[in-house]
Amino acid sequence: MRMAVNDAHAAKRPVNVTISSDLVARARAEGLNLSALAEQAVAAALARIAKARFEAEIVQACRAHDQYLAEYGSLADAVRANTDSDAAGQT
Repeated sequence: MRMAVNDAHAAKRPVNVTISSDLVARARAEGLNLSALAEQAVAAALARIAKARFEAEIVQACRAHDQYLAEYGSLADAVRANTDSDAAGQT
């Protein structure tokens, strides 16, 4: 599932953006919509930031989990050890 970076229905508002006059002239000659391109670029940048932040959170969570396992061991190891000791006591 993909998370929306912005509200597609939010009202538009004018902002000032400074762009090279050469790029503006070339974009207009090609019929490009500078507002739409700017909006897409900002949305893409925000998506990259959100992805990087999420990945950093995952790395931090994995480190915390690894630290927990190093300190306390895993539940599977505890169950296996308990099962092995029960099996050894029955023979």
